[in-house]
Amino acid sequence: MNISFDKKFILFLLICLVIYFQGILRLPVMDRDEARFATASKTMLINGDYIDIQMVDEKRYKKPIGIYWSQTLANTVIGKFPYDKIWIYRLPSLFGIFISFLVIFLLIKKIENSNVAFLTVFFLASSILTISEAHQSKTDGLLFLFITLCNLIIYKLIHVQKLKNLDKLIFWISFSMGILIKGPIILIFTILPLLLFSFVKKQNYLKSIWSTFGFLLLICITLPWFVLINIKSGGLFWHESIGNDLFEKVKSGKESHGFPPGYYSLLIFLFFWPGCIFLISLLKKIRLNFRKIFNNDKFSFYLILSFLCPFILFEMIPTKLPHYVYPAYLPLSILISKNIIANSFKSKIISYSSIPLLIFPIAVIALIVFSIIQFSKVDLNFLIIICSLVSFTLSLFWIKIKKNVRSLIIASGLFQIFTYLVLIFFLIPRLENLWISEKINKIITKHEKSVDKVFTIGFNEPSLLFLTSHKSSNSLENLDFNQIKEKKILLIITEKFNKNILEKKDYSSFILIDEFVGFNYSRGKNVYFKVYKN
Repeated sequence: MNISFDKKFILFLLICLVIYFQGILRLPVMDRDEARFATASKTMLINGDYIDIQMVDEKRYKKPIGIYWSQTLANTVIGKFPYDKIWIYRLPSLFGIFISFLVIFLLIKKIENSNVAFLTVFFLASSILTISEAHQSKTDGLLFLFITLCNLIIYKLIHVQKLKNLDKLIFWISFSMGILIKGPIILIFTILPLLLFSFVKKQNYLKSIWSTFGFLLLICITLPWFVLINIKSGGLFWHESIGNDLFEKVKSGKESHGFPPGYYSLLIFLFFWPGCIFLISLLKKIRLNFRKIFNNDKFSFYLILSFLCPFILFEMIPTKLPHYVYPAYLPLSILISKNIIANSFKSKIISYSSIPLLIFPIAVIALIVFSIIQFSKVDLNFLIIICSLVSFTLSLFWIKIKKNVRSLIIASGLFQIFTYLVLIFFLIPRLENLWISEKINKIITKHEKSVDKVFTIGFNEPSLLFLTSHKSSNSLENLDFNQIKEKKILLIITEKFNKNILEKKDYSSFILIDEFVGFNYSRGKNVYFKVYKN
């Protein structure tokens, strides 16, 4: 055991955790999925009902209970009423991903070596998709942990041809937890590739992973809640989660997320940077040596299948979002790392890498320039940061020309860290117009001690519901017109609803005390607000 190398890896992991935690704390609650998950968990905490899933008064039967339980547990341990700190809801995603990194390193180190294991985690940790999922209170960060545990056990099976009872126990528990988090999706990343591998290799690997005790454990872990929610919802859960959510996504592009095949193949050059720099070289090697890999390298062949099976399947499904294929980045990262180490960091592994090298840095620079010009203002700090990013990008290209692979890997990691810090400490604070719910929440907090009731009308994004559901209403039906003169009321209303409501004589006593404009990024349009107090 290389103690020194292991300590370096732990140090790397801790540095990444500390850096990413800054974003967890500073990033406002995001519309829409993150806010919906967090609001449902918040409702669960306030109501004390840990079986049903609802956002305040609205049922939310799209995903099973696992993610909500994890978020309520985090709040039970370190949160307090009114449970409106979004960073606490993000902890299951953050720690799910980082625990995954630890177990990936420990097992891949045994199957391959420490260098392959470290590079695998490095490319995953640097990926913008990893950073995105670690910072959101959704299912995919925690799901990644349980899919990873299952796949690492399968990788061990492929490598040693036999599993211990403990390995099977870990597999079935992880598989059960994956089902509780996102239903049958875990099958696509674990069982489907193993089925295909067994068929191609004419050997039943499923038999080697099977455990009667494990299957009974799966039933004991998953079945009780599914039975209880079926009873509580009168069967509505199955209709909504399977019929309206899962099948609709398979049948057609849902919620404006429909894209043709090729979507994930293109986005991999953005979301899996810097690993994608070495992707074309890997594909070329696989094409030239496929027969040799198929006959003599079972592990590499299985990695290819465990990447391609879910990746191609999701390419064919009309509804597409970047995070759907996230667990498939693990086998791809291992393959790329194996190729780099097998070639001893020689320059041939960065052949055809110029375009993949530059796509992400150029996209980042373009994003920052557009965001500042559109939503903020150009100043000296902006110019310094853009010049620094351009210089960094040119340095990356210069290192590539010099064919120094080690330096290129290190420099790309430093570029990601620098970009992340720019986004968290420079860009996000400048985009105040985007954080409408945060602005409204601050106004409510400023006045809540001097008013009896608060109403927010016309802006119904989930982020506002998460932040203010315990202290405001979005419907004037809850207000008795006869009591307006007796109660102190704060009214935050969009311009669209302003004329229709305030023309009523009942509201003649309201005085305009503030107004502001925000950009609703979920709908892609400006929204104008007026704040009244009677």
